[in-house]
Formats: sequence, structure tokens, C-alpha cells
Amino acid sequence: MSFSSIRRSTQPDFEPLSLSEVKSHLRIMADMKDDDQYLMGLIGAARIYFENRVGQTTTLVQWRAKTKGWNTCSCVGQELPYPPLYVDENHPITLSYEDDAGNTVVVSDMDITSDDTNYPGTVNYTGPSPGCDTTMTIEWWAGVDAPMKISQLWKSCMLVLIGHWYENRSAVSTEGGGIEIPMSFDMMTAGCSYDGRN
Repeated sequence: MSFSSIRRSTQPDFEPLSLSEVKSHLRIMADMKDDDQYLMGLIGAARIYFENRVGQTTTLVQWRAKTKGWNTCSCVGQELPYPPLYVDENHPITLSYEDDAGNTVVVSDMDITSDDTNYPGTVNYTGPSPGCDTTMTIEWWAGVDAPMKISQLWKSCMLVLIGHWYENRSAVSTEGGGIEIPMSFDMMTAGCSYDGRN
């Protein structure tokens, strides 16, 4: 079983990097505020680029995806993309689908079990099978709930990326070729991978 149409359905309450961290990395004086709004935009863009590259989530957001049917016979559970999975009473996993009459059916919490000790976390649906051709929608939360829980390596990757974008903010090309992402970023993100992504 695989997921499709994977999307972030919420925005994070905080970014993985603070404006002061970025300005310190770029050696911009704290009282120089001309580029503050631009830098905040780069922080958000770097977070999304990094998450997409390594297939993991930094700051806590909700994800939504679709899948055809559900293997209710599985004892292992289905891995959820973009770990780490975050589950509590305020951040549940939800499953829903449309029945033959076109009505949205929300699966009972009693029919959903999850394991956030795995990496990536897993979810298991133990209710009645909706049918192999039925499209199910799943929503789950992933990421960490505080900036201090974000890996320093992850932060360093995003800082390298922001530094590159800040220094090359225009559509610059050299000898007919575009300026590529620094090799240091690729090497550092390779160390962040859990599933072989580069």
C-alpha cells in the first residue's frame, strides 16, 4: 500500500531556525533589519526544501494523504511518511473515506492503533475493510514541538542553504549554467537520511 497526494495541511507554529540564528550565520548585525522579512521567508523555504530532501519533518505540522483501500490484515502497520510521528490527544491520527452513497465516513478511534516508537511511525486500521477500490484519506501529525528538540545537524543544513540563497538571490548563471546547491549541503543531508535519500 502506498500513499499519494501527500500534502502539509497546516503551517508550523514556529520555524526550526530563529532570525537571530540566521543573522549570526550570515554575519549580519542584529540591528540591521532591512532584510529581516526576506530572511524569514528564506527560513520557511529552507525548512520545506530540507524536509522534502530528507523525507522527514522538522517542526510540528499536520500531513494529509490518500490511499486506495487498506490492508486490514496487516499486523505490522503501515509506515507514515515524513517522520517523526507525533501522537497525543490533541494530535490524533484520523482516517476517513466515502461510502457508496457519497457520505464521508470517519473511522472510529477504536479502529486505529499507532506506534510512534518506530521510525517512521506506523498506523494500523483494524475496522471493516472499505474495499480495495475505496480511496481513504489519512491525516497525521509529525515533527517536534519545541525548537530545542531539532537536531543541530538539521539546523546546519538549513543554514548552509539559506546562506547560498542569500548570496545568490537573483537568477544568476555562470557560463550558461545555473548556480547549484553547495556540495556541502548534499554531504550534510546525506548524514540526515534514514531511508537512503540523498
